[in-house]
Amino acid sequence: MQQFKGTSGREGLVPNQPGWNPNQQWGQNQGPGGGWYGPPPGHQPPPPRKRRKWPFIVIPIAALLLVLAGRVFYVHVINPPKKTAASTSEAAPPPSIPAPTTSERKPPKPGEPIPCDERRPDSYQCFPDDFAPDAVMDSIAAEGWSCLREGQETESGGTVSAPRMCEAKDNVNQPYTIRASIEYKRFLGKPDGKLSEFTLTANTSASARKGEHTSTEDPPKALIRVFDITAKHIWQGQPELLKEATRTFEQLKPQCATPAGMTIEGVSATTPSGYTLTCHDIGMGVAVGDAVTYGQMLTIKPARP
Repeated sequence: MQQFKGTSGREGLVPNQPGWNPNQQWGQNQGPGGGWYGPPPGHQPPPPRKRRKWPFIVIPIAALLLVLAGRVFYVHVINPPKKTAASTSEAAPPPSIPAPTTSERKPPKPGEPIPCDERRPDSYQCFPDDFAPDAVMDSIAAEGWSCLREGQETESGGTVSAPRMCEAKDNVNQPYTIRASIEYKRFLGKPDGKLSEFTLTANTSASARKGEHTSTEDPPKALIRVFDITAKHIWQGQPELLKEATRTFEQLKPQCATPAGMTIEGVSATTPSGYTLTCHDIGMGVAVGDAVTYGQMLTIKPARP
């Protein structure tokens, strides 16, 4: 027997034999001299545990769901977005008022404007069918006016563009010459279109060589005379509408004589039955040679609905 220092660092009595194992239940070669320490004979080691894969799948998914749930809770509960009527679908839509159909609309009273196009009742309006423009022209011609048709040449050398036009001239008891005219138009310029407008025109011309003179103050006065002559023909057979038009023009006359009445936009007034009268300028001081001309027109047409 000899002293042998073991791995534990303690001195002990160890036989001087290779492969000796103090634990007699181990095999001969399972000691420090030639083997590994294992379980006693008859005791097999348990099989190694299988690694479970589901924690590596379920746990990340659960964590992701928790993160998403926290984000939703923060956005919708802790810090919800501000709602505005313009940016959210919850804003109340403006109330819609259904447009009445043609059958639901009140029919116009006698003499009131009617739609120029029956398929678009809310668009342009025209005179009712009992206004006969050719009858108006014929009755004006009976007063001595010269009436022409489209394409014919006027006294001043122009060409008639309206279906019919009547014109007259007067230079009596005034230092200028008045040239007046009346014409009508049909909707969209179609020969079978409804009557859409009457236009009255008054020009005052003066020649310096003849000692004549005129200014922007003269056309509004001449236009009054043209209206007085033609109005009874436009509203012939409709005395109530004629009274309305006459009263409305009386209110408009002072405005026609203002600078606003001598502009392209002009000034307007509307009759109770729905006809608009508008004074316009048609040219500020047109000079030809030693003559100068000023002019103003009055349009009579149904008002827009």
